[in-house]
Amino acid sequence: MLWSLLLIFSISGSLVYYYYLWLSWKGYKKPKNKLMAGRERVSVVISARNEASNIRELLMRLGNQNYPENLYEVIIADDGSVDSTGDMVRKYAENWSNLKVIEIDRESAQFAGKKNALQPAVEAATGEIILITDADCRPGSNWILSMVSCFESDIDMVAGLSRTNTNENLKYGSVNWYEYFDFMAMYAVAGGLILSGKYFSCSAQNLAFRKSSWEKVGGYQQIMHLVSGDDVNLMQLFRKANMKITFNRSSGSFMTTSSVDTWGELLNQRMRWASNTGIQINLNPEFFVYLISVLMITFLPWIVLILNLQIGIWLLAIRLIVEMSFVKAVFKRFKVDNRLWLSYPLWLIIQPIYMLIVTVGGIFSLYRWK
Repeated sequence: MLWSLLLIFSISGSLVYYYYLWLSWKGYKKPKNKLMAGRERVSVVISARNEASNIRELLMRLGNQNYPENLYEVIIADDGSVDSTGDMVRKYAENWSNLKVIEIDRESAQFAGKKNALQPAVEAATGEIILITDADCRPGSNWILSMVSCFESDIDMVAGLSRTNTNENLKYGSVNWYEYFDFMAMYAVAGGLILSGKYFSCSAQNLAFRKSSWEKVGGYQQIMHLVSGDDVNLMQLFRKANMKITFNRSSGSFMTTSSVDTWGELLNQRMRWASNTGIQINLNPEFFVYLISVLMITFLPWIVLILNLQIGIWLLAIRLIVEMSFVKAVFKRFKVDNRLWLSYPLWLIIQPIYMLIVTVGGIFSLYRWK
């Protein structure tokens, strides 16, 4: 009886997961977004806390955008930094009128996590298009133009691609390799699903939305108590309000972000992300179903393998063929090194241990907040 149930759950979970992979691939087959002229007023909003080692390069890149300088501003919300972040930004602002600094008082925080800095920063923004990124991210010179150009009249939010900046000379099996591959795999699925109308996930490392749409959903008010999820949970608020979201496939919009140094840092980051899983039951039940299917296909085939070698091998072989084909095709669209997808089998073996730690850590809030 238990064996039958295990087999049924393993096969059904796999089929649900393959269905969403198919939807994601179907999304990428659709025609690309019709790019608009891109001449709207833009506000780039960044929450920064103790980012003295990163903020200078970010500001230099934001000051070198191929977008009319009179049509965009940069707002840095200094989120209680105890290093020289605030001083560096203020000094930079003396020579660049587009840059504004907002001091965030952590002592009287009304919103949890980064949202306490983002809420007043977006409220102070003068642009109709809000671009969100992190202080350790590195935008290209066409980032603003590319993200804004996706805002057709009916588009309320645009999600963009982000990846770690160690895409060359990755050591096979290292934490940097795993982070890069895993990050790209997540984005590959999420981006295609968005294009298919399934608004499941996005990242605040590369996100844009209309301020008027943000105001309609009440800003971050409905999710103010959640420590994490200022990106994916905001997307769910937009979805529930029947707003239209798209994914930017243009290489000009691609963002790079700093990679972690240790497995501990990576696990801590992902546990923080995983802490939002239970919330999705209320915000987006279908996203929760997808997450459950991911967990089922991650663990159950390996358990089946222990109990029945032949069936377990078949389940894992089918997954390997389907996922590797998907990863190879989508990575090519994102101009990822052709050799990287070949490391998929090692990722497949490591993933169950990684997912177990991340899932348990997220459920029991075992992560540290910056």
